[in-house]
Amino acid sequence: MTREKEHARAASPDKPSYKRQQYWVDAPLQLQMVGFALVLVSSSLLLTSFAVLRGVADASARSQQIFHSLEWFRGALRAPLLLSAGISLLAGGIVTLFWSHRFAGPLRVLAAGIARVRHGNLALPVRVRASDAHQDLAREFQEMQDELRRMIETDRAHVAAAAARVESARKSLEEGRPADDELALALKELRQACSRYHL
Repeated sequence: MTREKEHARAASPDKPSYKRQQYWVDAPLQLQMVGFALVLVSSSLLLTSFAVLRGVADASARSQQIFHSLEWFRGALRAPLLLSAGISLLAGGIVTLFWSHRFAGPLRVLAAGIARVRHGNLALPVRVRASDAHQDLAREFQEMQDELRRMIETDRAHVAAAAARVESARKSLEEGRPADDELALALKELRQACSRYHL
């Protein structure tokens, strides 16, 4: 019965499937990347078509012939195709290198930030450029780091207050006075420390 319900839920048209949710992780960013790839491929095809047509037209005008052999076409198209392919590959590689830097750079910055947090360093903020991708991820990470720092500062304040209460209770006991109130307050401060974590 459970399998039938899961199958019906997966086949229902009003709910997106799990696989589609995995494909569209960040729709605006993915659509931007797809658009960039389409523009790059279209530009390459247009450049190749222009070079081929221009090369054939120039070669045909020089030869003053209406019909040409296959070997003639191969010779006429070789140079334009090689030139346009080389230009397309070079331009595509350079543009892709700069474009990929927008995606790889923030990931390296976030990886360094995670390493710092793992070693207990919450002082340095994570900064990415305004033109970089993964802005939401970097913002969420920075907010997490800020919230962790505030929680730790609050816990330190509770521990410091508990230590002061315990010290006051110790002095009271040395002087022969009761210290029940001070110890109760110290216990309360200690219970409040680290109470927001879920482990």
